[in-house]
Amino acid sequence: MVKDFIITQIKKEFENRESFSKKELFDFYLKYEPELKETTFRWRIFDLKEKGILGPVSRDLLTFTNKPVFKPVISDTERRLANRIMKQFYSLRLCIWSTKILNEFMLHQPGKFITILEVEKAAVEPVFHFLKDINTKDVYLLPQEKELEWYVYESQSAIIVESLISKSPVQRVDQTPTVTIEKMIVDIFSDQRLFNVYQGSELANIIESAYDKYQCDFTKLFSYAKRRRKDVDLRNYLAHYTNLPQTILHD
Repeated sequence: MVKDFIITQIKKEFENRESFSKKELFDFYLKYEPELKETTFRWRIFDLKEKGILGPVSRDLLTFTNKPVFKPVISDTERRLANRIMKQFYSLRLCIWSTKILNEFMLHQPGKFITILEVEKAAVEPVFHFLKDINTKDVYLLPQEKELEWYVYESQSAIIVESLISKSPVQRVDQTPTVTIEKMIVDIFSDQRLFNVYQGSELANIIESAYDKYQCDFTKLFSYAKRRRKDVDLRNYLAHYTNLPQTILHD
């Protein structure tokens, strides 16, 4: 088929490049379809994304999806906890994950981890009290630095209840709402209070390793960082302290 032939030619042209622009792809299409309209081209991109052939890197950059989507491991405890909350608070938006998932990106791995449970702002206190009522151990509500240092980091199974930023990029893994790679990167950069163990050179290691291993949509990442009012700081950090391609950071 003509469509399959063009896809094969696109791969030959771009597959050895880390990323390429939509304009470059459009110009390439014009070699085979001189009358191609931009509206039709946008549908072509959408179709290739849906088929898992192309993936977004930033607003204007694309890549071949030879990297997998990040799917963090959800423990049975996290799954049960999320299910109980969703059953009690119908239609509540939440996100649950453990800092243990950061280990695969780190050089120096900590021995203790925390479970982070984020829920809509209005539900933070009701969810916290619900967890206490069902005798959930080591639950902390919006802990500050001293509480984190004295209690949370010393616990083997601490659960922290935090407020979920609106429009946070979350995904479902085994029917459980959890972090995406974009949210994980932005959160550990933005909240040094909560993630102080993961700062310094280790932060750069985590980000570079995550980018090398998995698909990462930087349009989504910077959009979320902007909601946390950290987009400018994050761009500067990535530009000066990591080896990520500059084209991604300034697109």
